[in-house]
Amino acid sequence: MRRMTAAIFDMDGTLLDSGPMWGEVAPTVVRRFGAEPRATIRKDMLPVGMREYAPRLKADYGLPQPVEEIAACVEALVEQYYFHESALKPGALEFLQALKEAGVGIALATATDRALARPALERTGAWQLLDAVFTCGEVGATKDSPTIFRRAAEALGAEKAAAWVFEDALYAVETARADGFPVCAVADAETSFQWEAVRAAATCALEDFRAWRHLPFAAGLPALQAGE
Repeated sequence: MRRMTAAIFDMDGTLLDSGPMWGEVAPTVVRRFGAEPRATIRKDMLPVGMREYAPRLKADYGLPQPVEEIAACVEALVEQYYFHESALKPGALEFLQALKEAGVGIALATATDRALARPALERTGAWQLLDAVFTCGEVGATKDSPTIFRRAAEALGAEKAAAWVFEDALYAVETARADGFPVCAVADAETSFQWEAVRAAATCALEDFRAWRHLPFAAGLPALQAGE
């Protein structure tokens, strides 16, 4: 296995413990606009980026309100979390620091807009450790396409075989793996229904960032100092 020279991280559900928040956004918005959410709404909205969120809810539920009004409701709900409540998963910051110490380039590849991703990660201390940031809106493609992963690897000067992708969503794991990237699946409660499929599609799996030393790429990374 090639030594890791770059790490490309998804944000929501991977670095950030934002699954519970996103799990409630779609049902809350749909109810506020007079419709009843289907039982599958959380799964249906998993691959949908921020810019497509309101149009998708409007189309799926036939909401009569303007898409701008729906989008404003979505934004108000998520901004509260990203600006004031965001939290990294346990061990995530220490893992990022270990990568930094090892000279591994770190990129963010997220479907969330930069205007929300930056304050969410700045308040957790993770933003300062990133070498590059890419959003699906900025690259013009969702994670059904490998574009964002390729752009991140290029920015870090890494070949695919040495650029590990960290993701929690099945469709994104499958996209990156099919394009030649090694992928570490990261467990998240919001996507637990597809965890076995995610594990099977990925190169390796991580249920807790604090257990990263047991993963196949860890041999080339320095151990954290006690007490860090």
